[in-house]
Amino acid sequence: MTTATFGQRLFARWYPGFMARVERAGQAEMRRAQLARAHGRTLEIGAGNGLSVPHYPDDLPELVLLEPNPAMRDRLTELVGTPAVPVTIVDGDAHALRFPDASFDTVTASLVFCSVRDPALALREVHRVLKPGGRFLFHEHVRGTGVRAVFQDLLTPVQRRLADGCHANRDFESLLGTTDFEVEAIEHTRMPTSASTIVPLVVGTARRV
Repeated sequence: MTTATFGQRLFARWYPGFMARVERAGQAEMRRAQLARAHGRTLEIGAGNGLSVPHYPDDLPELVLLEPNPAMRDRLTELVGTPAVPVTIVDGDAHALRFPDASFDTVTASLVFCSVRDPALALREVHRVLKPGGRFLFHEHVRGTGVRAVFQDLLTPVQRRLADGCHANRDFESLLGTTDFEVEAIEHTRMPTSASTIVPLVVGTARRV
């Protein structure tokens, strides 16, 4: 079992409290509406401390939660001790998912692609493990425009150190557009927080054709 780095432990200490406030401000409703679309065997990439878990449908045959941060994985284990849905918690790397091709009906990611080392490779892996016709449900903060984008560029080096690799200025939507996914729906909205580098948000659904 891997040992958490100092940065991972630091992130695991402050992130759950910060996000709990954001959830109460309206983020939880966004998750609930988005994850209601999950069906069949479902994989969540970067489950963190499990903020999405309560919002999945109760009739999923299995929910696999992948979380590479050992400190977060400990919190996740505590949260999902007696879930309604059969849950499997695994360590893993989004760049090399340890699942066969076409293993899942649904893959989800929430505020994850900002921090993966190679998001294009991670998206290819998501595409690979989805069944044909399977859906990718995404909920990601993205690069803004104008002054905000400049501000994100300036603060990204600091944010990466404090937030376990988070790139405030990552253009997830453009990356998604270069993949083999068919984007079915995308909503441009705002995260309910005063942390201005992560306010722009996209929530949507893409299908493996």
